[in-house]
Amino acid sequence: MILKDIRNPSNLSFLLPILTASTIVDTAGIFIWKRVRSEHPIQRWYNELGLTAYTADILSLAIAVVLAQFITHWIGGLWNPLVFLTAGVGVQMFHDILFAKIILPMLPKGYNKVVDIMKEYVNIPFSAGILLVDATYVILASLGAMFLAGIPQGWSVLTLLLWLYVGMFVLYD
Repeated sequence: MILKDIRNPSNLSFLLPILTASTIVDTAGIFIWKRVRSEHPIQRWYNELGLTAYTADILSLAIAVVLAQFITHWIGGLWNPLVFLTAGVGVQMFHDILFAKIILPMLPKGYNKVVDIMKEYVNIPFSAGILLVDATYVILASLGAMFLAGIPQGWSVLTLLLWLYVGMFVLYD
């Protein structure tokens, strides 16, 4: 099967493909975002926060996929990648909206550099586009994890290491 059933959150062998796919998606995304004008908050996110931004983005994706595992495992039924993708996107949308509309407004400006850049980022024109980008990232990371879970783990290890290595250079491009 090309898209392996990765719903079981207790099967820790799925964690490596999830982290690998999340890393691939985020690193590929940085290639694109680095081409955006330099005053854009996404540029500040990567230029000023570097590895912190990179790691936070990868972990955010991985968390969404792992939470989708819990949700779809709880739902049960036959394996349906579309249900898994829907759960992952739902988790990410809930996180993005909760964070932008409830959490960030409660945090003071000038106290935390990460929070300050996020406050700028969620207030850009067409900030709803962030939801589309994040949904695309979660879909791609989930599909990548499903694919990688079906091949020998050594490939996930090699792929993760290569993309992390490339990511270190892309950040400072």
